[in-house]
Amino acid sequence: MSLELYYYSECEFSRNVLNIIKNLKVEEQIVLKNIRENPLYEKELIVLCGNRQVPTLKINGQAMRESEAINAYLLDRFLD
Repeated sequence: MSLELYYYSECEFSRNVLNIIKNLKVEEQIVLKNIRENPLYEKELIVLCGNRQVPTLKINGQAMRESEAINAYLLDRFLD
């Protein structure tokens, strides 16, 4: 399964998702893509979704948006 998180650090919703990822200790299983640090990531996100809304979790090529939905997915997938 391929997981990529598009985010930027100044966004409180992104920070919330990043905290869940850290607490679950799954940082190595998710590619983190800061759209403010790498313009290519921002372009990828726009192609994927049509805009720059973060956080966006790309799951096997499909976009999941909204931090609450992303957090619920991560907890369901990784919580023992």
